[in-house]
Amino acid sequence: MPSIRLLKNGTEVFPAMFNAIDRAVFCVVLEMYIYADDGTGRDLRGRLVNAARRGVRVMVLVDAVGSWSLPADFWADLQDAGGLVRRFRPVSRGLFLFRNHRKLVLVDDRTAFIGGLNIADEYFHGREGRPPWRDNAIEIQGREVQRVRQSFDRMWTRASLPVFKTVLSSRRAPAEQEPAAGTVQFLESGPEDSRQTVRRAYRRLIGGANRSIDLAMGYFYPHGRTLRALKRAVMRGVRVRLLVPQKSDVAVAQWAAHGLYGRLLRAGMEVWEYRPTMLHAKLAVIDDTVIAGSANMDIRSGRINYELVAVVSDGGLAARARADFEEDLLQADRIMLDAWKARPLLQRIKERTSYWILARLDIFFARAELARLMR
Repeated sequence: MPSIRLLKNGTEVFPAMFNAIDRAVFCVVLEMYIYADDGTGRDLRGRLVNAARRGVRVMVLVDAVGSWSLPADFWADLQDAGGLVRRFRPVSRGLFLFRNHRKLVLVDDRTAFIGGLNIADEYFHGREGRPPWRDNAIEIQGREVQRVRQSFDRMWTRASLPVFKTVLSSRRAPAEQEPAAGTVQFLESGPEDSRQTVRRAYRRLIGGANRSIDLAMGYFYPHGRTLRALKRAVMRGVRVRLLVPQKSDVAVAQWAAHGLYGRLLRAGMEVWEYRPTMLHAKLAVIDDTVIAGSANMDIRSGRINYELVAVVSDGGLAARARADFEEDLLQADRIMLDAWKARPLLQRIKERTSYWILARLDIFFARAELARLMR
């Protein structure tokens, strides 16, 4: 059985990650959407360089758009030490819309860190005197994480191929079997995934919930099927609670989520806004199952981005996650329907416009890009 820990915030995640890298014996792979040239990024880079100099095979895959601000020579020392670095789909070679949003650190093919944290100061010590963002990662130790290495290798290959070859080969590939039921599953999805694996897993677990569903989501504007699944869960007597940020780094996403509050509240769900700092988590606790990873419960994560999540069926881990959720609610404001209805007209316009941009226009451009690609 694997050893699994839920880590809360960068203060728990980064020390555990650093320790694992410092003790690496033969390989370290890192896959990240945002990697910043700041104190946290340089600290981790130094540890990767030291690992490479010890003879550890180091492979780094960062998204070309998410990590666009990295200097051209940022990885020079790592490459000089024998490390390998790739940027996922530079704009000149690939599709701008389809990004690698995954966050993974894998050490010796035995210890994996999967969550919502990017490599930047705001996730660890905080930036410019502000508190660090609220987030989570799951640390998994055991032979099961070898499946994550296979997933990383696919993304590594995909990053270097011309986009049209990547999409066509992915569409022609035989459908993979969903991981067998067990303590931990690793699910990946992307624009070529017609099965929409991660989104379907959410709907399946929501549909089977008997007691409670707690969602801590940095960005929340799900597909209509997911909203209907949540509504049906409430009708079955399941308590559904949603925690979203009161302060967001992406205003359009926050407005889109705010516009959905009425539907959620009328259906009997609870909606809370986290006050202290940006809530960047992508965490779901459904009865005795925990889902954590890079995927938000939004349409972009479900249809456009490449994502990776861990699904863990464990009552003890779920209890820990739910305790953290309860603690977060103590620092959150509950949204009431009457107050939400009283918001000004300008706010309503921003909400409707934002949801249309994210839920309609984003998908329209994505489909147009794929159609152009297939011609």
